[in-house]
Amino acid sequence: MSDQQTCARCGSTRLSKGVIQSTGKAYFRLLAAKFFSAKTADLAVSGNMCLDCGAIELFGDLDKARSLLKMA
Repeated sequence: MSDQQTCARCGSTRLSKGVIQSTGKAYFRLLAAKFFSAKTADLAVSGNMCLDCGAIELFGDLDKARSLLKMA
């Protein structure tokens, strides 16, 4: 099995990693997660951009999301 990722839109393997950013980092917040003083509910977002068609695929911090949902 290959670890090479492909674009979901055009099938290209020419992908470049990146993050979503504004004046600070942008985060995704799970609606089902509750805020705890020891841990924020903000999840970092990263992704890949296809260098052939421009499609951007986003990914959230899965380990943190799972831990927040177990605590909720």
